Amino acid sequence: MNNAPEIKDIDVNLLTGPVREALGSGAAKISRWERYPISYINTEESNLGLHRFTGTAEDQGKVRPWSIILKAVHAPINHNDPTFWNYHRREILAYQAGLLTHLPGDGLFAPHCLGVTEYADEVCWLWLEDVADSAVQTWSLQQYRLAAQHLGRFNGAYATGHPLPTQPWLSQHWLQGWLTKYESGCQETLTLIRDESLWKHPLLRSGFPHPIADDVLRLWDSHPALLATLDQLPQTFCHMDAYRPNLFIRRDVQGVDQTVAIDWAFAGTGGLGEEIANLFAASLIWHEYDATRAESLDQAVFAGYIDGLRESGWQGNHQLARLGYTVACALRWGVVGLWWLRSLNNANEQAEFEKNWKHPMPQLVSQWSKTAYYVFGLAEEAYQLRRTLL
Repeated sequence: MNNAPEIKDIDVNLLTGPVREALGSGAAKISRWERYPISYINTEESNLGLHRFTGTAEDQGKVRPWSIILKAVHAPINHNDPTFWNYHRREILAYQAGLLTHLPGDGLFAPHCLGVTEYADEVCWLWLEDVADSAVQTWSLQQYRLAAQHLGRFNGAYATGHPLPTQPWLSQHWLQGWLTKYESGCQETLTLIRDESLWKHPLLRSGFPHPIADDVLRLWDSHPALLATLDQLPQTFCHMDAYRPNLFIRRDVQGVDQTVAIDWAFAGTGGLGEEIANLFAASLIWHEYDATRAESLDQAVFAGYIDGLRESGWQGNHQLARLGYTVACALRWGVVGLWWLRSLNNANEQAEFEKNWKHPMPQLVSQWSKTAYYVFGLAEEAYQLRRTLL
């Protein structure tokens, strides 16, 4: 097996196969092309980079434009393990197994795979359809609801009898792996929030008029039981990272809106409701939606998801889905989501935050603190639902 070429050295020979697949023509000849790196803040350690290649090709006397995506990944150090929460080959294997070709439930799609190349040193290239979002950059509540509805149809299909995939490289207990990854950081946060002087910081006095230390500690003490709760819920196949940057809304030739989900590296089995936790909470964390209106986003996302479940034929107690959703929101972002507290006295890290998120630090703290308050409200709801339903 050869070593992977440098991205900058990709030539017509390497591009021809994926481009022909994208155009649906075995005769297309590339006449012009350019490369553009794609970057965003939330990049995992297994990711070597995303790149968009665009150009034109001559095909049976016509000039046809094309655009494709290259996702280059590699095995994180010491984690060449198919059960790892972020296994680098999982998305490629899911495509090769046909799991993403025709997703059940109607409305949710994965990009078309244009080719896969595996190189030495556990480096993999995944060529994908370039998906364009027909929506504006900021989604409306209706668009969040629509995406949640499509995710509900997808999850509901598996909850109503579509066979759950059982391949050994799919994620199991994904949230447990996520918390294990961030456990040392969580322990630092737990130590920090016990320090009463922390809450006297000028940025925190405005962001947290009521300190949340007790809520954080209670959630961390409860997290093993909450993880077990997810296993007690109806199980379904999940994307596991369905938040705004990974979702696109497009319209098909009949004028019907579809949701296209990219980045299936976390895909696996999860509890009902777990799927939409990131659509809500991460959209707040990553400043995709104003946290002052978090309740409206919560209502839209959950209502859309329940509509999707019902449309798939699932007729169970909707509170079970609410339990999975609130548990997953709390576990995923209740303690991990306070990572930024550890940077309040580091001017360089604050400057990096402002550069990446394109907001001054007071605005960032305002958004994140409001998100934290809401997430801990969901944690309280999860505790009560768990006592009632299980």
